[in-house]
Amino acid sequence: MTAAQVPLAAWLLFAAPASAILFGFFVMRRVKPEWTHLPILLSCAVVTGASFWLAADVYAGHSFDLNLFRWAEAGAFGVDFGLRVDGPGAAVLAMVSLVGSLIHLYAAGYMKGDAGFSRFFLVFHLFLLAMIGLLTANNFVQLYLFWELVGVASYLLVGFWFHKESARKAALKAFLTNRVGDFGLLFAVLLIVLQFKVTHFHLLYLKAGSGASFELLPLIGVCLIWAACAKSAQLPLYFWLPDAMEGPTPTSALMHAATMVTAGVFLLVRSWPLIAAVEGLPHLVAWIGAATALFAAVVAGSKKDLKRILAYSTVSHLGLMMLALGLGRVGAALFHLIVHGFFKAALFLCAGNIAHALHQPTASVDDVGGLRASMRLTFAAFLLAALSLAGVFPFGGFFSKDAILDAAWHHGGALAAAGMLVAAGSAFYIFRMLFLVFLGARPEQRAPRVHEAEPVLAVPVLFLALGAALAGLLKAPIERFVVVGMRGLPSGLPELSVVLNLPGEPFLPRLDWLVAGLGLLMAALGALAAWRLTMSDPGFDWRWRGGFVEAAFESDFGWKTVVDLCASAVSRTAVYVGNSLDRRRLDGLVEGTAGCARAAGAAIARSAQGRVNDYLWWMAVGAALLLARALR
Repeated sequence: MTAAQVPLAAWLLFAAPASAILFGFFVMRRVKPEWTHLPILLSCAVVTGASFWLAADVYAGHSFDLNLFRWAEAGAFGVDFGLRVDGPGAAVLAMVSLVGSLIHLYAAGYMKGDAGFSRFFLVFHLFLLAMIGLLTANNFVQLYLFWELVGVASYLLVGFWFHKESARKAALKAFLTNRVGDFGLLFAVLLIVLQFKVTHFHLLYLKAGSGASFELLPLIGVCLIWAACAKSAQLPLYFWLPDAMEGPTPTSALMHAATMVTAGVFLLVRSWPLIAAVEGLPHLVAWIGAATALFAAVVAGSKKDLKRILAYSTVSHLGLMMLALGLGRVGAALFHLIVHGFFKAALFLCAGNIAHALHQPTASVDDVGGLRASMRLTFAAFLLAALSLAGVFPFGGFFSKDAILDAAWHHGGALAAAGMLVAAGSAFYIFRMLFLVFLGARPEQRAPRVHEAEPVLAVPVLFLALGAALAGLLKAPIERFVVVGMRGLPSGLPELSVVLNLPGEPFLPRLDWLVAGLGLLMAALGALAAWRLTMSDPGFDWRWRGGFVEAAFESDFGWKTVVDLCASAVSRTAVYVGNSLDRRRLDGLVEGTAGCARAAGAAIARSAQGRVNDYLWWMAVGAALLLARALR
């Protein structure tokens, strides 16, 4: 395959969003800013169609990996801009484009009338374009470029309402925390260049699977895991994600379901042959994922803000994906990534509908109660998505979560226990939220007068909820996608005649009724606990607050305090460097240099008195010295 033979769908993935953004910025923003979303929605439709076209081709076995042009070169080393459309990339791309398009449609209604409507849609679509570039990159340098673009777009969207101090702080926290992780990815790319002399994924897979020893590979793997932990909000770098809820609800939905946080997991999927080649690193990933999933599930059960509950839920489910990867279940991790995209987007948009009905940017469980009668469509969508998230049969989340629980159960030990506890915790926090918001009024409070969202807000949510309910049907196609991606030979590299057998298990486990039954039992226990503490005793959620226990939950068991102390130490160091070292010493040194130059000039000026006789003597001495040197 040559550049001229690249499918039209692959070109449209980039041409449609780039054209829509440019047209929206240079034309619509000036002529009719309230219509800026129209070319962008058209672009979403094109991208979705192109993504499913490519997914159908890959499913039929026609993946490709092609370098389009050389865009960076330094001596003998060069980096090409290319496209890799294989199983994992095509599967995630189809989910991202469909979910992202529905969120774009929702945003058209949600952001209507906002003063920054035009700016929002331009950056919002740039966010989607950056994720498309990341999913289709065929080398680490190109992936790093779009990785950073995802971070920049998220910063602009989290801080979109920059007139709010909380939004500015949240955007800065997200940006700086991700810079810590991005340094890990940058360092990994530099080490890859140093060790392998190439950055192309497929060539790296072949080298890593050759059996040769690479002394820098362990450090490369640790750096890649570090980068993924920051972007996908895993311990210890998870803390930026809950605060990122300061952005508009469509931003939260897109970030948690289809972009940003999924980028870290996808980086590990792409890098897994390198990580799995180092003994011990997969287990490190599994333990990080298990600890994060359990920790975030516990904290989510104590929060009151609706979007913050869902944010900790995202952290927990990303931990489950990391757990699956660490246990070698690449197919299970990818399957849950796709199912999670549907139910998490639906839940966030339901929370947005509630806040929109209350005329607030966000809502708390203290603000609502008994909304089932007044918001029937939102309740139905939330219920479907919640059942999927909790892993209730036969909804989509049951099949993807069961695959992860099966891997953990057969591994045994603490990881098996953690998986079951996460299943209970997930059901507890999502049903607690369901009961408090939709069923029964809160004590001492009447349910507010709200109305169902208009069609432009309700229809996308219903489609996403149906996707969450039916995503279990994707189990067999996802397995095939992963097999194609892990073992297929890219047609753009015909000179490589070997078939890859990379580490990681692409096949999803067959249903084990023991594991499935235990998972459903834990989910039922979590849901019953939520019912007991919200419906049977509706005042409990208020009575336990106050004092040490609530402070512990609000500080994430002290970790937020540690982070604040670290940030404060860095800030004080920066102030010291700026005030003491820079202004007093370095500035004094620079300014003193000028004084020294003036003093030296004055001394030389004093020695120059215009005495020709002295000048002749000095010339004679110099000539004598030169002559003596020449005659030696």
